[in-house]
Amino acid sequence: MTFIVNGPPEQPHSKLRLLIYALWCLLFTMPVNAEMTGHVGYVNSLAVTQDGETVVSASWDTTIRLWDLSRHTELDLFDGHTMSVNDVALSPFGELLASASWDHSIRLWRYREGIEVAQLIGHKDAVYGLDFSPDGRSLVSASWDYTLKLWDLKTHETTHTLHGHKANVMAAQYSPKGRTILSASYDHTIRKWDASNGKMLHVFRGHTNSVNDVAHIPNTDTAMSVSTDHTVRLWGLDNGLELARLTDHTSFVTSLDVSADGKYALSGDGRGQVILWDVPSTSAIRTFNAHDGAVWAVAFSPDMKSALTGGADNLIRQWRLDTGKQVLP
Repeated sequence: MTFIVNGPPEQPHSKLRLLIYALWCLLFTMPVNAEMTGHVGYVNSLAVTQDGETVVSASWDTTIRLWDLSRHTELDLFDGHTMSVNDVALSPFGELLASASWDHSIRLWRYREGIEVAQLIGHKDAVYGLDFSPDGRSLVSASWDYTLKLWDLKTHETTHTLHGHKANVMAAQYSPKGRTILSASYDHTIRKWDASNGKMLHVFRGHTNSVNDVAHIPNTDTAMSVSTDHTVRLWGLDNGLELARLTDHTSFVTSLDVSADGKYALSGDGRGQVILWDVPSTSAIRTFNAHDGAVWAVAFSPDMKSALTGGADNLIRQWRLDTGKQVLP
């Protein structure tokens, strides 16, 4: 007589262990990257969602890409612009993304769904900078046609065209309360505008070359700018006076971001370096050797623990602010 021994019946906890093991294998074998790679052209702009989970990038390669910040992996790609995408901005409310391009257009996207919802047409040359109003109802655009435009996001129509700059307009930003707008230009100036009617209020003079970016410093009456003249400068918004001149960069300064609390700033330059600044003391905290070639984009993470940088090497990198080391998920 032959006996076949199958062993004791399988216990429920054995299946549970197998399930846990399978989930562990799935989680820890998913791809994790040091850099965010995929663009085949310069990374021109970066924006981080308010929850800190997703990075949006704009590139010379005509695409917009979404990235998982925790794993540095690509989530989605938006392909619609026909020339370099120069800037991206996220609405403070909802899931609206705006993009600006050399193809003269601005496009609006529902970025969670990857759907283009509108095109804003009106500029006669490249659109280089964008910002949503704090209430999310309006958008300002900066163009190489020497103008800025204000857009109603309900009608998708221009409400005002702002004239005054004598050369390409590189960047624009609403004030924290949305009452005024600052713009930066190749004409070496920064200009302050009334957001309600498009009237020019003040011209800030002092830079000796193109002003490439400008940002308000929250909780103060000051702003910061960066220029091809190698300097970062602080300005009084009430009187237009230069308050400080920071000269640590040794190349043209391309990009700027100021923290939400107004205490820190990031600036990137043409030699691949990024400087983290203590704004109240106007002193450099540390320098990151971030990219091979120019840094074209910088951004703080919402939790203020890291910085994102994008460069002429087509890469996006993340850096710890406390140590200056690259984040490797």
